[in-house]
Amino acid sequence: MKHVLRVINVLATVVILVAFVVLLRTVFTPAGEIPTIMGYGFMRTLTGSMEPAIPVHSFIVVDTDNSQVYEVGDIITFHSSDDALEGSLNTHRIVSVEAASDGSPVYHTKGDANPVEDAAPVPAADVVGRVVFVSAGLGVVVSLLTNPLLFFPFIVVPLIVLLALEIRHMVKTTQEVARAEDEAALRAAVEQIREKRRREQESQDGAKEQVDGEDAQGSAEADPGAPDDSNRSA
Repeated sequence: MKHVLRVINVLATVVILVAFVVLLRTVFTPAGEIPTIMGYGFMRTLTGSMEPAIPVHSFIVVDTDNSQVYEVGDIITFHSSDDALEGSLNTHRIVSVEAASDGSPVYHTKGDANPVEDAAPVPAADVVGRVVFVSAGLGVVVSLLTNPLLFFPFIVVPLIVLLALEIRHMVKTTQEVARAEDEAALRAAVEQIREKRRREQESQDGAKEQVDGEDAQGSAEADPGAPDDSNRSA
């Protein structure tokens, strides 16, 4: 049971840490840019132009590796050159691709829920990346947690509590390990003392046996035993 609780505690800590990092990246990312972690960007959609594929306020993850080749049907996030958007981030589906004068691709995009294509084509340099994950549920959660009134009690406080518990567990574990090492060292020292005493006792017993043997041999030599024939009368 303790191991199960330990695993749950670690997983909860990891989840809250990830949420904390994501939210911090979101808060401190300049307007018009997408926050990224390890090559993946994340954001929430603000309109329903891509419904039903991407519901409004969904949380999306974008692969920002621009070395990849985008094809018709891919959903990409890009800086729109449409006058109405003024360079803001937009997420639409590629409906056609053409080549620019320098050979680089130019993408024509369209929102699935929009009746017409986007007015401005998207040059390759304006593409942020391809959408690889969509979650409407996470979008709702992120929307709630970005509210400062909810961020502190539901993210910061639990994170502090979990970190405090983790530090306490680490200190306790360190103390237990140190205690076990001390006990092992003490047992080894006691065993060495016992072994030394055993050897000393064996040495003393051996010396005593040697002395007893010498005494017995001396007694045997001093006892004449049978009468000496040289003392008999002729």
